[in-house]
Amino acid sequence: MTIAPKAYSYIRFSTPEQQTGDSFRRQYELSLAYAELHGLILDERLTYRDLGVSAFDKSNVRDGQLGAFLKAIESGAVPIGSYLLVESLDRISRAKITDALEIFMAIINRGVTLVTLADGMEYSKDKINKQFTDIIISIAIMSRAHEESLMKSKRIKEAWRSKRANLDTKKLTSLAPGWLEISEDRSRYIPVPHKVQLVQDIFDWTRNGMGTASVAKRLNQQNVPTFGARAKNMWHTSYIKKILSNRSVLGEFQPHVMLDGKRVPEGEPILDYFPRIISDEIFLLATSSQQSRRVGGAGRKGVGLSNLFSGLLRCGYCQGSMVYVNKGHVGPRGKLLVCSNAKGGKDCHYVPWEYTFFEKSMLTYCTGLDVEHFLQLDDAAASEITSLAERIALLKASVESIQSKESNILSAIESGAKFQQFEVRARQLEQERTHIEFELQSAQKKYERSASMKVDIAALRATIDDLVSRMNELTGDELYNLRAELSQQVKRLIGRIMIYPGGYVEKPVYIAALREHLLSKSYSPDDINEHISAKYNLVPNPGKRFFIAASRTGSIRMIQPSAENPEILHLETPDADVAANMRIHAESIGLLKQVLDNRMKAVQ
Repeated sequence: MTIAPKAYSYIRFSTPEQQTGDSFRRQYELSLAYAELHGLILDERLTYRDLGVSAFDKSNVRDGQLGAFLKAIESGAVPIGSYLLVESLDRISRAKITDALEIFMAIINRGVTLVTLADGMEYSKDKINKQFTDIIISIAIMSRAHEESLMKSKRIKEAWRSKRANLDTKKLTSLAPGWLEISEDRSRYIPVPHKVQLVQDIFDWTRNGMGTASVAKRLNQQNVPTFGARAKNMWHTSYIKKILSNRSVLGEFQPHVMLDGKRVPEGEPILDYFPRIISDEIFLLATSSQQSRRVGGAGRKGVGLSNLFSGLLRCGYCQGSMVYVNKGHVGPRGKLLVCSNAKGGKDCHYVPWEYTFFEKSMLTYCTGLDVEHFLQLDDAAASEITSLAERIALLKASVESIQSKESNILSAIESGAKFQQFEVRARQLEQERTHIEFELQSAQKKYERSASMKVDIAALRATIDDLVSRMNELTGDELYNLRAELSQQVKRLIGRIMIYPGGYVEKPVYIAALREHLLSKSYSPDDINEHISAKYNLVPNPGKRFFIAASRTGSIRMIQPSAENPEILHLETPDADVAANMRIHAESIGLLKQVLDNRMKAVQ
């Protein structure tokens, strides 16, 4: 008994809207009818469906089910002699004729008969070898399909260009961010007041130190409805992050196109397309706040946010982290800052600094008069911001110039010129634009980081003063939220704090080298010991403890609290010699090292 050949149905349509129409039913019923009429077994277990997938850019081969079918042929899952049933050849491919023919031949050369249900044509290796006109017919059909899709693509692009040219009278799309609605005539977007206020609250909470998980939790606890079609009354961290990174709040709209099956930006963002609801400063501060939490460690830091300075503190002796240690009791030495290396038994000085005293000293400085001078941008930093702004403007102008040239080439081709005439120049322009856009993106990120250093000093001092004054009045979540905001405001001031809990102590490697040098000069061991003891600090002395703060604007301060009263401070700006000494102890501390380097250059 002869076993009937297997048939496999391949159904494709290019837009999701077709799924709700007649396309799917029509293609499926044609496959059933053909299989029954020709005695084939329709294998519905391996029916291949690309629903809402394009054949123009070969997405159905690269990422879709047609590619899976080709692999199934190669693996033997689809046996030789099988049939592939499609409505027409344009369901297989609408790509360039050379690409389409390659897909077509890949199917029939592996012993599978390709059937087009609309016209009843059967394409197989044997039939084409006997009747070559079949291959000519298939090429003509596929060529027409590609030309239709190419013309459709051009018309769509031209329609979008036309829409972009008439933005003042009609918006590109009815889709809008969750806090906006489009007007009936589609000429403008209308802010939804309570949703706008919610987005503004999310930005304020974030820039004041609240993490995205805490923001989502707060909204869920308050039963705040979500935007759009998302799960009602359930805010997720990922959506909070998406709002915080969405430049639509600044009024920008970034058009996209599909390229190789991926959604990629097309051209420069359109400014003032949406109503702006967030200022540039608040957007940058919220972004900076998120980045500082990633660097300094996110997560809830105890009931009242125990350590305001997490992520900022480094040991001046070994450059390790200074960690917060809670001994579990109230009173002296109950809460300490200690070097993580010394705590772990590594080679460093274990000299605790009571956290409560350190916090008082640091907050006293942050609310003092010197802080205004401390926060002034130095000339080098201000000059860099100006230079970056000029560079960004130049790069944007270069991108616009190249895009104009590319548009001219496209217009020439659409007017009948052959692509081959412009191919080399088009590729060259594309490479130039890609390179400049990458440099532009890098410059913009650097500018944002530098610009975030600029702060309204008076307003920042007033904010910190207010937070410090209210800290003793609150408890529970209110205290946590206030300390979280205070921590974030301090981190707007300070980039790094190096702590010397036992005062300045010479490194053993330096003392060993000094001993060896003095011995080579014929000094006696006793004389050497006496000299070193008199001139150098060899053991920690908590009575001489101090810390060095480096501002984000390029200033540094040595701050030595009184041993009796942590709110009485002695301030000093290191000179070149002291800065050089401190640099030895700060080689791996990044920001502070850069600040010290700049300071040394300034005084030399």
